[in-house]
Amino acid sequence: MPGTRHEPATAAPARVEILSGWRALRTLEPAIETLQRATGTPVTGRLCWWRAAVTADRGAIPVALTLAGPGSTLTAAALVALRGRDGHRQVTSGRPHSDDVWEVAAVSPGSRRAMLAALASFAEGLDGSWQLVLTGLRDGEDAAWLARRLPTGRAAPAPPVPGIAFTHDEVTLAPGIRRGLDRSGHRIGRHALSETIQFDLEPARLAELRDEIEAVHRARDHDAGRVSDLDETAGMAFWRSVFDSHAAHGELEVATLRLDGHLAAYVVALVDPPTYRVFDGRFAPAWRQYSPGRRLEAAVVDHARRRHFGSLDWMSSIAPEKLVASTGAEPRWAVTAAAEPRPASTIARPSVLTMTAAGP
Repeated sequence: MPGTRHEPATAAPARVEILSGWRALRTLEPAIETLQRATGTPVTGRLCWWRAAVTADRGAIPVALTLAGPGSTLTAAALVALRGRDGHRQVTSGRPHSDDVWEVAAVSPGSRRAMLAALASFAEGLDGSWQLVLTGLRDGEDAAWLARRLPTGRAAPAPPVPGIAFTHDEVTLAPGIRRGLDRSGHRIGRHALSETIQFDLEPARLAELRDEIEAVHRARDHDAGRVSDLDETAGMAFWRSVFDSHAAHGELEVATLRLDGHLAAYVVALVDPPTYRVFDGRFAPAWRQYSPGRRLEAAVVDHARRRHFGSLDWMSSIAPEKLVASTGAEPRWAVTAAAEPRPASTIARPSVLTMTAAGP
């Protein structure tokens, strides 16, 4: 009606629940997993991967911030870990200083910002001196927004992670890569070796392959003159947890290249439609003259394209120039903050905050 004044709708207060410890989180795990999948959170930012990262560090305490939706659903969730280091308490992503994705799973921008605000309040409410170290954010605006809400907060770009966006055409390999594949193929033929490439998804078969893959992983690391992550208790625990748990869920695929029946190279990938994500890959040093790692890498790219994935994620920003192919890179941001001691009560226990979140 003419002359009628409509007041703007007021956003309803949102209750952000903060839970710590595996027992407290157990009942919410199905709802968190459902929300993360519905909002397209990459596998390295989801519950299963985060659990593997946090449980591998025995001193880390899991913390989940959640915003309830209708029924037993959630409209937002953020997963972090509480760690102690050099007398400070640290709020971190699952594996800080890695290329893993960290982000808030949320059904709306308002819910996501409410969760980020709650995370800032959680950090500031910790007893004693504290630090916040979140790496793997893909949204620079979210990173800057969170940093502004924190004492000495800083958002900084990190090395991007390369990948391939598939089209209907074959992926073009650099001339040098193609020549190298041709040379290694001729060498395999001259030495009358049988070459077999296989892809396995079946959990029982993957369990059979695990020890063989671990042996190649270590051998290649030692051959390169470095300590293997599998030599360390935490590294082994994380790697095995990722391998076993994602295999059990049908999300892990292993590609193997064998020469005369011997494992010469492998690639462990995470099947995360519409993206195929390469988690790990090594070649056996004894077979290096045949470039088995490069040959298998090219086969994996073609395999993902033929299976109609929209993209392939190399999952690491390290040495992108050494990849067989890349058509772009996904950004990464890090947010850091710190504060000295001040009187406060810790929130490292179940609690509820009231924030304001806009609707979907």
